[in-house]
Amino acid sequence: MTLITRHMLGLEEAQRAIDAAVAEATKDKQPMSIAVADSYGELIACFRMDGSPPRVMRHSIRKAFTAGFMHRGTLDLKKQNKERDMSLDDWGDMRVTSLQGGLPVRYKGEIVGAVGVGGNSIERDTEICEIAIKAIGLEG
Repeated sequence: MTLITRHMLGLEEAQRAIDAAVAEATKDKQPMSIAVADSYGELIACFRMDGSPPRVMRHSIRKAFTAGFMHRGTLDLKKQNKERDMSLDDWGDMRVTSLQGGLPVRYKGEIVGAVGVGGNSIERDTEICEIAIKAIGLEG
């Protein structure tokens, strides 16, 4: 018998990522939304700062879903779609997005989850996403 073992982010890691992202967004005085998903793209936890519009929360959840489900960053997916002349519709799931700010989380090369951040600029969403992943103690 062969059993498959998978590592996965849990609530403790999700909370560390959210706390770090909120701290960084607070420095910017920019209300943001943060979501953390497992490696299947399923939501573990999310947080919407006061003043962050509900639509931003929905986008953050979709970013985390995409990075976890597709095992790649949302901007990487956007580049891949362009190179292959594909659209998001080609993936067959309306939750998939190519908006910036979604990154997978790796442990020893294995995708163990994802973080999605929204509410700032393209560059800053991605930077804060990276900060959230580093707070977990893993790599993006």
